[in-house]
Amino acid sequence: MLKRIPNFDTMVSVIRDLIRIDSVESKVTPLKPFGDGCAEALDFTLGVLHDFSFNTKNLDNYCGYAEIGEGELVGVLGHLDVVPVGPGWSFPPFAAELHDGKIYGRGAVDDKGPTVVSIFAAAKLLNEGYIPKKRLRFILGCDEESGWKCMEHYAKTEEIPAIGFSPDADFPVINCEKGIVRYRMSMPIPHGFFEISGGTRSNVVPDIAVARIDLQLYESLKHAINKLDNDNILIDQSKDQSSVTITTRGKSAHASTPYDGDNAIIKLLSILGETNSELLNISRAFSSYDGSCCNLNLSDSKSGALTLNLGTVSIINAQLVFELDIRFPVSISKGLLINVLKNKLKFLTINEIDGHDPLFVDQNDPLVKTLLNAYDKVMFTKSKPITIGGGTYARFLPHGVAFGPSFPDTVSVVHQKDECISLKDLALAFDIYYEALKNLVFK
Repeated sequence: MLKRIPNFDTMVSVIRDLIRIDSVESKVTPLKPFGDGCAEALDFTLGVLHDFSFNTKNLDNYCGYAEIGEGELVGVLGHLDVVPVGPGWSFPPFAAELHDGKIYGRGAVDDKGPTVVSIFAAAKLLNEGYIPKKRLRFILGCDEESGWKCMEHYAKTEEIPAIGFSPDADFPVINCEKGIVRYRMSMPIPHGFFEISGGTRSNVVPDIAVARIDLQLYESLKHAINKLDNDNILIDQSKDQSSVTITTRGKSAHASTPYDGDNAIIKLLSILGETNSELLNISRAFSSYDGSCCNLNLSDSKSGALTLNLGTVSIINAQLVFELDIRFPVSISKGLLINVLKNKLKFLTINEIDGHDPLFVDQNDPLVKTLLNAYDKVMFTKSKPITIGGGTYARFLPHGVAFGPSFPDTVSVVHQKDECISLKDLALAFDIYYEALKNLVFK
């Protein structure tokens, strides 16, 4: 007997409750490797799965899973951590308010909403009397947005599903994900700088960047700034007139679609570069999201073109430090990228932080066709799989793909202010995941 009713209204209520948990990674403690919020979100979601008669296991608050059935293991992999919220929200980012038929909140799309939808789709099948013909395991990570330490921890002791999907991207089905690599680049702090900061994560297009410089440096920049006449540039002189703060504003977006954003760090560097050739070279090198300004305009027929995002800038240990996110085609060697960057920007020290290999599953593969058929049945379409620059837990599986929740005609709000998901899209996704799980696990 299920302790919750797996209907649409209950599902929406659970999604809203989960969004209200602030699960941006925070202060590490011995028992909570990603902070209080991530641990709370994991405990809450495992509780929901327990109410649906799944056997659950918390893996030291790194991640957890819930399983039901016997036989071959099929995985559904979602994550409960979210990126920082940033400024400018119309509604509180952790209030899960309903407006105009949409739930607003960080994680509504990425990835709390669709994770809960897939759980409720499975619960509905169980409630209707379907018997799993395979083992279905929901794997819940808490470090997807940063370094995947959650999946590393899982892999040490637990069985990895043979096949599965991650409800953390787009419909109809994603059979190809570009490779991902993140670099840390550093150089000595230029003369005249007191502070510089911008961005929250390398995988988010920065919407604000700030530099505090001495008055003499500002005087040499003033003419160039005045020529810009840009509403997205703010100048603030300190009360003692010893320093000037320059703030540039842009628009956030997911690093896999940097063309949807407006990079505030690039704007700031282009201003500061008026008196510093190295900063000017950095701004120019990364001013084009396709890598064409730093000799990285690479593409292939399977996965399309490379994209890049200069995501953060800060001062660390007397060094000016940048983080760069690159999404590269499946046929490109990762080693090529750093060699090109080092040749182009010789004055920078460049090191790889982390990365993920590309994913490709043939469009005629049975898993791809099963998921496509589920989508087409609900949407009355005849669709083909697609490629993305985003990275999902599907790469963690030996045989996995990403599957939903965003529809082809939906404007992306992932990693942006006012992240939201419509009740209409939730209902459609619920039906699609129901069909997919029925065919993958219950038949």
